[in-house]
Amino acid sequence: MILLGNLNKKTNTSNKPNLLTIPLLLLSLFIVCNGYANHHYPYREKFKDVEVISTAELHKNYDSCLIVDVRSKVEFDVIRIKNAINISLAKRNFVNMVSNEFKLAGKACVVFYCNGHTCQKSYKAARKVEGEIKPSYAYDSGIFDWAQEYNHLTMLLEKPLDNKNKLISSDEYKSTLMEKDQALAHQNSLYIIDIRDSFQRAEDKVPFKDRKRIPLSRIIPLLKRRIIKDNNLLFIDKVGKQNRWLHYYLKEYGYKNYSFLKGGATIFH
Repeated sequence: MILLGNLNKKTNTSNKPNLLTIPLLLLSLFIVCNGYANHHYPYREKFKDVEVISTAELHKNYDSCLIVDVRSKVEFDVIRIKNAINISLAKRNFVNMVSNEFKLAGKACVVFYCNGHTCQKSYKAARKVEGEIKPSYAYDSGIFDWAQEYNHLTMLLEKPLDNKNKLISSDEYKSTLMEKDQALAHQNSLYIIDIRDSFQRAEDKVPFKDRKRIPLSRIIPLLKRRIIKDNNLLFIDKVGKQNRWLHYYLKEYGYKNYSFLKGGATIFH
């Protein structure tokens, strides 16, 4: 933008820009912008055959497209684009399910989304339905970019997101993390809950003997009913990602005294 703006400045020799410089300046601008996009969307090059749609474009075509959230149900239940449907990419009959919903909806296109810039699921979904549904797009900016721009078209814990401050920032989440050494040193005073599914504990090397094993899907109703006391809680997931969704429920139900094990159970492997 600065380079193009300089073309309007007058010089001592002529009021007209050197026409030979314009293509070079445009090329430079393209390279800069393309580099910016590749940096902030690191998988676009890997999936360059997949058409992407921007936040503004998706908003413009919001009513025309079938919007499919390809994340897990847990993630979808926490936060989603309003009126989106959830078909997890992990489903074996994913293509058939999307195709059927697309026909029933009678929409002009289908758009897939996941958690955003470093998530590959939206690209993979668009690639999977190639040849079955056209046009199809990956909204690779993801749910949190959407929530920042169009919170009124975002659902948080099944309620309209009326205040963007309800979104948990990276800094806020980091403030709740407990280091491994600290957890080991104070484990006798902690109420430790392992929220991993049973298959995630197949090779279990977590040393906390007194921890409770309650999968994430089962713990949410217990939190809602306050059956789990708000007292020195430490939650352990697999790699530190599931706890991000649990964090929203803890805040929603008024919990204050909790921490998450930094890095999850894999730090003991």
